[in-house]
Amino acid sequence: MLTWINEKAKWVIVIFAAGIAIGLLAMDRVPNQGHSYPIGVVNDTKISYTDFDSRVKMIVQNQYQNQHLDDEQYSQLRSQVFSSFVRQALFAEQFEKAELSASVAELKNEFKRNSDAVRARLVQEAQARLYAIQQQATSQEDLMQRSQAYIASLPKFLTDTTFNKADYDAWIETPAAYRWSAMLMLEDEMKNNTIPARQLQALVSASVHPTSLEAKWAVERRMTDYELQVAVAPNSAFVVDSNSVDSVVVSGYFKAHTLDSFFVQKDVAQFQYVSIPVEATAGDDASIREYAMTLYYQLTDSSSTTTFEDMARVSSEDPGSAEKGGVLSDDFVGRGTYVKPFEDVAFALDSGKISEPVRSQFGYHIIKSYGNVKNDKGEVEKVKVGHILLTVTASSNTIDSLEKILTNIKKDVDAGSDLVTEAKARGLEVKVSEWVPRDGNIASLGYIRGLAAFAWPNENLPDEESEISSVLKNNKWVAIAKKVGSFKAGERSLPLYYNDIKESILKQKAGKAAEIYLNSVAAQVKAWNPTDTAAKTEIEKVELETKNSSVDGFVPGFGYGNAQLGKVIGKAKVGEWTAPVVAENGAVMLKVVSKKTPKVEEVEDAIKQDIDNAYRFGMMTAFNDFVTNLEASTPVKSNLDLYYRD
Repeated sequence: MLTWINEKAKWVIVIFAAGIAIGLLAMDRVPNQGHSYPIGVVNDTKISYTDFDSRVKMIVQNQYQNQHLDDEQYSQLRSQVFSSFVRQALFAEQFEKAELSASVAELKNEFKRNSDAVRARLVQEAQARLYAIQQQATSQEDLMQRSQAYIASLPKFLTDTTFNKADYDAWIETPAAYRWSAMLMLEDEMKNNTIPARQLQALVSASVHPTSLEAKWAVERRMTDYELQVAVAPNSAFVVDSNSVDSVVVSGYFKAHTLDSFFVQKDVAQFQYVSIPVEATAGDDASIREYAMTLYYQLTDSSSTTTFEDMARVSSEDPGSAEKGGVLSDDFVGRGTYVKPFEDVAFALDSGKISEPVRSQFGYHIIKSYGNVKNDKGEVEKVKVGHILLTVTASSNTIDSLEKILTNIKKDVDAGSDLVTEAKARGLEVKVSEWVPRDGNIASLGYIRGLAAFAWPNENLPDEESEISSVLKNNKWVAIAKKVGSFKAGERSLPLYYNDIKESILKQKAGKAAEIYLNSVAAQVKAWNPTDTAAKTEIEKVELETKNSSVDGFVPGFGYGNAQLGKVIGKAKVGEWTAPVVAENGAVMLKVVSKKTPKVEEVEDAIKQDIDNAYRFGMMTAFNDFVTNLEASTPVKSNLDLYYRD
């Protein structure tokens, strides 16, 4: 039957497929179904958990083919899906405000322009219908008759070997096209999202029309080349004492920039934390070796029917070779390919033999030889081998013992003790994190489940009774944390920007010192003649260089495409040195030796291209900016932590 359908309907890829098994994401990710809260709220629009969960599962199925994702990957996926729902809700509001809608003509045109996408959905629906026919058929003959009748009823462009666009376009104009569930769903998607989004983009980008005068200025500026002589006193040559910038200076700088800077972009928090690395103990190592020996005895037992290859597929923790029955290479390989402990045993094995477990930095290997190549002296030069790898990791008992240490610290702190005191009593150190955004990680720990939920608890959850988190863990660390500071997005923060401000002031001081010094040696700079190779000029703490560049290019001291460079060159007179200026990377003096302007026809061609590019890319930039600002200015309530403890 399958062969018959394949012969009669070339477009059918797979029919009667097995049922899709998505399953739960993981037991520890199953939300409390007792919650009556939406997964999020955008203004007054609620995002349902059911819709959210369906989209996550669909992505896991289609994009990841149901492969295992770790905690961090699931957390990132959920954040991305949540953001997509937020954007969808925001777009819907904008569509309504701007009264944007899709006309019938726009819908039909969209269908015609996207024939591949439409056909793919029709094929899926046809496959589902054929599967239903198979389930409902009372006999093989009934199945044949009903399948033939259904296939005969399909549009001709679906059953023909070669796709006929004219037939497809004609079908779009008929009422029959809109009796398909796939077409109705796609029509709904285009009507409520795709087409209004394109209309909104055009509306937002309507002002992106650069004038020819603006384009001419930009082109001439970019295409004018300068031959320059450059003298740089780099900041690195003028180290400023860090103690010269204290908290009073930093605070004064912060207050002087009250209105326009140092705002918190995202919710952030800072933590004290105690962490213990998750490492295998000697006992764990011994247990893994004992298990490896058990496998070895089974493989070498003459009465056993288990093959090395079957055992590798089931037991090996080397994903690259396990699926191939443990075989590491299809070809014979020489020495130096594998790590030495492994290599020593692999080259000593006779063909067909299996080794006892061998310890390397990767774990325990059980090695099988598939043959070797010897030289004239009888020495093995190349081998072909396979292995079963058992990695040595911390056991659950080891991890439990580490968690118990931190749990006891938490109990003692909750009873009134001090975190630093309790950690020190157990030989552990309390560290202070950098400022961590809500969707970020403590750098030294990486992603660790539960930190964000602890730092920013949902208002619908009971208040935490402890200032110390429960034990947080990943595959490298167990930790407990205490929040010692936080700022909300939109607030101004001196502590958050303290180090940045201090570095900026130190850089300004270094630049000023470089400017003063360069001014003191200005006469020597002006006397420099790079064309006189016999007289090599050297000035202490000054780098002298010739450079050909436009104002958008790289110039020493200024860096690449620095806006300040255009101002300096614009005021410079050809043949004369400028006064020292403080630039990005130090103090700089310039002399414009010559200036080469572009040809008129080159400018005209570039203007046309710039106007076209500015319109095409400017539309996209303007729309992206619009969406970014819209998201940033909209209050969004996330209840992800009611369902998933990230």
